[in-house]
Amino acid sequence: MHSELYPHYLFCIYKEVAMVPVGLFSIRQAEEADLDRIVQLDQLFGAVALTRDYFEAWLCHHPQGFLVAEYDGRIYGYSMVIYLHQHQIHENWLLDTGGGTCSTHSPSGEYLYAVSIASQKQEAARALFIANRRTFIRSHVYQTVIFGRLPRFRKWVESQGYHPETLTRDQKQRLLNIYVNTLHDPYQVFYEGLSFMPEYGVVDYLEGDVDSLDCALKLVWRNPYYRPLYRDRALVEVAPEQVLAAVEQPRQQAAR
Repeated sequence: MHSELYPHYLFCIYKEVAMVPVGLFSIRQAEEADLDRIVQLDQLFGAVALTRDYFEAWLCHHPQGFLVAEYDGRIYGYSMVIYLHQHQIHENWLLDTGGGTCSTHSPSGEYLYAVSIASQKQEAARALFIANRRTFIRSHVYQTVIFGRLPRFRKWVESQGYHPETLTRDQKQRLLNIYVNTLHDPYQVFYEGLSFMPEYGVVDYLEGDVDSLDCALKLVWRNPYYRPLYRDRALVEVAPEQVLAAVEQPRQQAAR
């Protein structure tokens, strides 16, 4: 719906992301030296925890989207986001992310897609969301999309007298609708506190997420400062020093 319009400006992607203070945390781009700690944090996901090769692929495909929250020299959380076009979002984690590698990242994509976030402290997760929002709020991003896990969903289904393994897809969808619309899962409450709006439950989003029965809750945040890109404008990757040189050159010529 918003992929055909682009405004009159040049969009640049920087190769480096500076450290950004958010509350008590410093948010910066992840580095290879951080990966052991990131793997450790991801164990919070249990059966769907990722292995180191996924994180190495993220550093390859879109390092600018891979951030960590650090306090007093220790990493307490990480997040990974990519840009996608609307037609690339299939509401399935493996399809959306290129098998988890983030190879689907499209720099001109108008949707900011949350691939993964893990945090020991809720404050660190909140800081990561705020830092990401500061980065893209005045940009070509129309909407941020999160498919949040629902790790209490399986237990709730069992408490209603159902056997999760015997549910049909339609039965699972019906129960999921009831769960997300009436019970206010703690994860949902957290995202809503960050101004994300729940849209609907998604069946078969993350294969192997036993606690969530492979389901997720789709939440969105629409950018009030959205400015689309025109297709006749170039999309380039530049280093910060190149930007500074481009700014300083006209000043030096004017001084002469």
